[in-house]
Amino acid sequence: MLQRWLKTWAVLTVSGMLFSACQKQNYSKDEPLDPVYSPSLFISSQNQFLYSLDPNTGAKHWEYNLKANQQATPFILKNFLFVAAEDSLFKFDVNTGKLIRTYGFNNSLSISLVASPSSQGSINGNILYVASLNDTLYAIDINSDRILWKFATSSPISAAPTYFNGKVIVASDKVYAIAASNGALSWSAPIVVQYSSPAVGYPYVYVGGMDGAMHALDLNTGTDVWDYPTGGQILSSPIVYGGNVIFGSSDKNVYCLDSVAKQPRWVYPTDGRVLSSPFASNQTIYFGSTDYFFYAVNVIDGSLKWKYNTNALIKSSPLVKDNHVYVAGFNKILYDFDTSGSLRWSRDINGAIETSPVLYDLSNAYYPATSGNTQ
Repeated sequence: MLQRWLKTWAVLTVSGMLFSACQKQNYSKDEPLDPVYSPSLFISSQNQFLYSLDPNTGAKHWEYNLKANQQATPFILKNFLFVAAEDSLFKFDVNTGKLIRTYGFNNSLSISLVASPSSQGSINGNILYVASLNDTLYAIDINSDRILWKFATSSPISAAPTYFNGKVIVASDKVYAIAASNGALSWSAPIVVQYSSPAVGYPYVYVGGMDGAMHALDLNTGTDVWDYPTGGQILSSPIVYGGNVIFGSSDKNVYCLDSVAKQPRWVYPTDGRVLSSPFASNQTIYFGSTDYFFYAVNVIDGSLKWKYNTNALIKSSPLVKDNHVYVAGFNKILYDFDTSGSLRWSRDINGAIETSPVLYDLSNAYYPATSGNTQ
């Protein structure tokens, strides 16, 4: 009996030792893994959805139903993604798509925000500039979500504002240069503009007018130094590239003006109005037309490199980055070409696309020329 009890005691003792050795306190604490994010391509359309896509494959990361149509291209500042749609500005976590805040812009108009927001040109800035059809430019501190100042124009603002060297330049019934620090007017120029955002090529501000002319304004005074007339209204935003000013016109042409000679280096004809703002990359100018074609032309002489028929008008402005050429059309499709014109992928996002794609690589954001700058 004693021997049997001793054996039982021994077994229980060993089992207890083994159980004790397996207790959780002998292991390091379980810590949550850091989330892993990947680069994203953002696009929205008239189906009222915002999409985050894989820029290499077009696969969907996430989507968000804004329940509002979008004409304004998204904008990224710090870790936030801002989307203007109808009478609201949405603020998202750029990585997860989580809605953080909605800013309201009450207006009797059915759509009050059609211009893309902008900032000081750095993803690490704090101030967001938002133009509205309620005749107002807003400066918003994105950390406190507070409006720092407002500037009243005398007509609706449809074109994105452009920041340069302490000034915010915005165009509507006039071109206004506003002090970024306090919203005070620096100067104004009597040029009527609709969708063409200003572009800066020192010492000039270039802006396309409803009078059909590209205007070169003195950056410090707003004086109209020289003009170049075209045969139609200019709704395409100009870009400045290698001493050239490049833009599209409703007369169906794309112009490349020498900023010193003030004359065209070349004029490229299409069969439709050119509303798409051009993008310059590696000596090539990319743009779309309402003739359904997307074009790539040589910046030196305007000769055609390649073109692609999308079978739909193109108002969206292209974006080029790392041998990827992104452009969207009214056929609801977002395209990704390589720079030789070969199609990598296309994605139907179920809505006519007026906005332009924006790329975020987790450290920087890359934009089309909707704000008057090729970045």
